[in-house]
Amino acid sequence: MDPTLMGMLGIVFASCASIGGAAYGIITAGVSMAGAGTERPEIVTKALLAVVLAEAIGIYGLLTSVMLITKMDVLIASYDAAVKGFFAGLIMGICGLVAALAIGYTGSAMAGAGTERPEIVTKVLLSVVLAEALAIYGLLISIMVINTIGVAVPH
Repeated sequence: MDPTLMGMLGIVFASCASIGGAAYGIITAGVSMAGAGTERPEIVTKALLAVVLAEAIGIYGLLTSVMLITKMDVLIASYDAAVKGFFAGLIMGICGLVAALAIGYTGSAMAGAGTERPEIVTKVLLSVVLAEALAIYGLLISIMVINTIGVAVPH
């Protein structure tokens, strides 16, 4: 595969999968938050955290894409660098997508549970935070891979 195409695909995966997942998480948790807020307005602020955490995943994908774009001259010139760029983007994209799906589900459940028992929202929020941490793991691995792009490996 052409190194330019491979590098660009890494950028596309990092940004589009993460942002698409973030949109799903925002939609799912946001709709549940709005519904729960009509019954219990006092939980809206806490339930809003799920929406904010889902948005953060889009930012992680954007950050990975920007880092890959800054390495584009190396990605184009080297097949090995292009492979690293592709997989760095793929890692972030998949981790971001899966984490955003988890936030959508857990954030929605948190809002629904908060309607019945508002006192448990803070405790249930832990599951949303842990779901978001999955995207941070992908971001860290992607950054580590990106940092190896253009570094000569002694034989």
